[in-house]
Amino acid sequence: MRRSLFLSAPALVLLGLFLSTPSDASHSVVFTHGVASGDVTPISAVLWTRVDQAVSLTAEVSTDAAFPKKDTLKRSVDATADNDFTAKALVAPLKPDETYYYRWRRGSAVSEVGTFKTAPLPFLAADARFAYSGDSDGFGIPSPFGDFSVLDAIRLEDPDFWVYLGDTIYSDSGLRPGGPAMSLNDYRDAYKLNRYVDGGALQNLMAATSTYAIWDDHEVQNDYDGQTVDPTRYANGRDAFLQYMPILELQPPDPSCAGDPLFRVFRWGEDTDIIVLDERSCRSADVLPACLVQLAPGVFQPDLAPTLPGFLRVAFGALLPPPLNLLLQPSPPAGCLAAINDSSRTMLGPVQKALFKAVLQHSDAKFKFVINELPIQQFYALPYDRWEGYGAERAEILNFIRDNGIQNVLFLTTDMHANLINEVSVDAFLDPAPIADEFVTGPIATNTFEAEIRAFFGGGSLGAIGVAQEQGIAWFGTQANQASLAPEVVVASQVYHWEVVLRDILDQIAAGTAGGELYEINLANGGEVIEFNDGYELPDDVRQLADDTIAGIIDGSIKTGA
Repeated sequence: MRRSLFLSAPALVLLGLFLSTPSDASHSVVFTHGVASGDVTPISAVLWTRVDQAVSLTAEVSTDAAFPKKDTLKRSVDATADNDFTAKALVAPLKPDETYYYRWRRGSAVSEVGTFKTAPLPFLAADARFAYSGDSDGFGIPSPFGDFSVLDAIRLEDPDFWVYLGDTIYSDSGLRPGGPAMSLNDYRDAYKLNRYVDGGALQNLMAATSTYAIWDDHEVQNDYDGQTVDPTRYANGRDAFLQYMPILELQPPDPSCAGDPLFRVFRWGEDTDIIVLDERSCRSADVLPACLVQLAPGVFQPDLAPTLPGFLRVAFGALLPPPLNLLLQPSPPAGCLAAINDSSRTMLGPVQKALFKAVLQHSDAKFKFVINELPIQQFYALPYDRWEGYGAERAEILNFIRDNGIQNVLFLTTDMHANLINEVSVDAFLDPAPIADEFVTGPIATNTFEAEIRAFFGGGSLGAIGVAQEQGIAWFGTQANQASLAPEVVVASQVYHWEVVLRDILDQIAAGTAGGELYEINLANGGEVIEFNDGYELPDDVRQLADDTIAGIIDGSIKTGA
């Protein structure tokens, strides 16, 4: 299968990424940014570190944390100034489905010890326990999403691996001193910064488990596309990403792209394919210029929802105050829809698209997880940078999945700075049959979608909790812990833990069952948990009464209804 081109490599290949031969160190080597592993397969892994000088390093790998000499695999590589003193080594052969320990050494200088697990063999049943997220601005976005503490939570879950899914830095953060990154060193500095944020949460996670990493736009510049991006900025951003991420640099060549797409495929046992897409390097320019609306002389804004059906454009447009209502007139600007649905435009480029289709069609894995930087479900609002803005290719991919009867395609997505779960269809109104599913999560650390909506409408209250905050009314959150949204008024939150039933639901989907089964989450089965806000001063007797009530509901002594 085509997959083998990206899963395997000669057993003793070393990533010789270094152009100069380092001289002997004049002083003790310092390992400056920890260690990391990535792109693991059943027989190999890419190891990473960074030091403070040009020097030869040895990577040591063993199933024993004591690194006994006879059972330790060693590989030597050079850290050079050309690669900002980073070093990467491909270590192989390794044993499948095995926990390994690794470290880097130069004489008496030894790095911290990292660990990773190799993938199970592709014909053996195996669970896959993993996490994913993206969107990590290390330049200090205000709380509650201003630090990297969610990465500590991932590490404590002890996943088999995690997926670092796009916007791994914000090279053009509005909080970056000096403005957007331009030079190679500018981009490198952003990766160094992120390793240290919040007590080194990212560095600690990348040492504790392996990483499958992919970029999105902020590794170069916001909303860039391969067709129009500045070649120098693209090259600098790409070099820095590859230097600072534990990625196997073996990509399919495509001369039509700004750079070869970072497309990879990994197998985790017989049930799980992980398909990593690069949705930036090969994409056509977006069509936003064709969809601009004039609000006033010399003032233009993009149509808010060009693909929304006309009757809904009229209905929602009537709710907007002038001049914003001009952005939802009965029809979008002339030529806008034709540009969005132009079949010559692409997100993936011809080579990557063909490989993606081939992997989907020939995969015998129960689940095909597509690592997807931008949502493929329909939101309608401002679709230009998402899959919706490339309507013809989006429909082509989804129809290909449906026409070939490919089941259990799950798009894992970030970028929206929100948590969303939805079925994916070609068109919610004209062709609504579900074809795949999408799970959107994030951010690690940047402005949330809520904050962006507030900013669009000029700030102020957003929803009932915002009104409660303004009025000083005590609030009980639902579905998720809402203490961070309004810590001064949120007393407690009813938090849903869908993972209690999610395994059964996924098994039902895999077995071909679509609906008909009723699942319940409650306090007794752990699907609902009442989380109190420690920052809210609740009288002791009230808290005790609440705890007693919860305990009574769980043991059945308190009845809540029929």
